[in-house]
Amino acid sequence: MSNPRRRSRVSFLLAAGLLLTGPAGGSGRSFAAEPLVVDESDFRYPYDEVFDYYVIRAWRDLDEPVAAYTPQMVARHTERLGKLPWVAPTPSGDEQMILGHTPGWPKNPDYPEDPEIPPQPIYGYQITDPGADGPKVKMVLASGNHATEFTGNWVLEGMVNFLAGNDPRAVFLRSKAEFYVYPDVNPEGRYQAVHRIDLKAAPDPNAGGDGCYRGNPELYAAGERDHNRVWTTRGKFSTIDTITAAMKKDTGGQADYLWDMHGPQATANWRSPRLEARINDYANALMRREPDVLRCGPPGSFKKNVAAGPPGKLSLWAASEEGLNVTFPYVYEPGGWTRERLLESGRNLALALHDVLTLENNHRLEPRRGAAP
Repeated sequence: MSNPRRRSRVSFLLAAGLLLTGPAGGSGRSFAAEPLVVDESDFRYPYDEVFDYYVIRAWRDLDEPVAAYTPQMVARHTERLGKLPWVAPTPSGDEQMILGHTPGWPKNPDYPEDPEIPPQPIYGYQITDPGADGPKVKMVLASGNHATEFTGNWVLEGMVNFLAGNDPRAVFLRSKAEFYVYPDVNPEGRYQAVHRIDLKAAPDPNAGGDGCYRGNPELYAAGERDHNRVWTTRGKFSTIDTITAAMKKDTGGQADYLWDMHGPQATANWRSPRLEARINDYANALMRREPDVLRCGPPGSFKKNVAAGPPGKLSLWAASEEGLNVTFPYVYEPGGWTRERLLESGRNLALALHDVLTLENNHRLEPRRGAAP
């Protein structure tokens, strides 16, 4: 039996001119057999004219700083993607892709530069071909863990835009995988970050140097400083509880891959607490796609001591039995890159998965980034 919600979404999109059908004569075919064509320019809306103040030395030579990623941008991008028939709410979300709301935070007179924070929506959605049968790989994508690390959101946007677009490899990935996307896992921290100082002012080279740029007021009130050290807590932080419960419900408590997007760092890198995840086919495909991004930890020699890191990290919780039992958890730290390069890196994270899922048929990996597609 056909899905009434799916039919209504397609009818709306066609009426709005947001989608074009494929060749004529296939009106009764499934999405997998007759994929719709996306107007990808719909993703490229004008961005807010605000700039990233979490600036490292590698970025100071750029002609234009990379734009900050604001809560409004998260909401707009989610709304636009939600119009596509292969983007849908997760089981824990509503029709607006909202999992719940943060509690909000009053203005603190001891910190007059900090704003009052109204309750913030917590977004989550899934990308997959609803007409494709058979088992699917599960990949969880998260960003915004650290409030001022806007680069992670740009990487995530590049990956999501590719996965939702027209490229035949994206169509293939949607038929073989389910992507669970949580675009801002620290909404109050991000709201505070973009309202805390004048983002159009000259970048402060010391900004982001202390812990108050890595969490949110709820954490600070409890004596915590870093949002990526509290993922194993229960009943202490409302946003953490909402997101962890949603991730477990959405994935059924099991996923194959996870990406937690961060950055920037002077040397672009990625890491995993699990050795197998650093040497598997996906790792090899990723190094081929992104040869200038270093792999942390053994068997290499770069940042050996951060292969796992302190407890309480999202990647460690996701890999645990209490979390999502993720087989291959990853953290991504892009470098001092332009916005275009950040978007490209997200696309390459998706293409590396395509390389793995087609490896058995092709018997070789596809060309590295910069070579002919």
